[in-house]
Amino acid sequence: MQDLETLKTQREILQAQLADIENTIHVHKVAEKVQVIAAIKSKMAAYNITLEELRRGPRKPPRAAPKESRPVRYRNPETGDTWSGRGRRPKWISGNKDIDRFRVHS
Repeated sequence: MQDLETLKTQREILQAQLADIENTIHVHKVAEKVQVIAAIKSKMAAYNITLEELRRGPRKPPRAAPKESRPVRYRNPETGDTWSGRGRRPKWISGNKDIDRFRVHS
């Protein structure tokens, strides 16, 4: 069996190797970070993106103006429901062949 001094020496060697590996990892991360920053700056310049735009985030598209409501052309005399004549026929009209009896005369 190995004596205590040999184990301590091996431990110190392994710790030194670990420190070297950690240092190499750090150097590679820093180099990669420099490349990423350069790529980001290049893309920002190509697309005219400012730091303020990055802080603000993406803009929401402008909302469309509310659609003008269509005039009522048909009314259900029993419930008062209305239909403008556009889109899918409501149930209270779809079963009737003569929809003129529901027509609103203005």
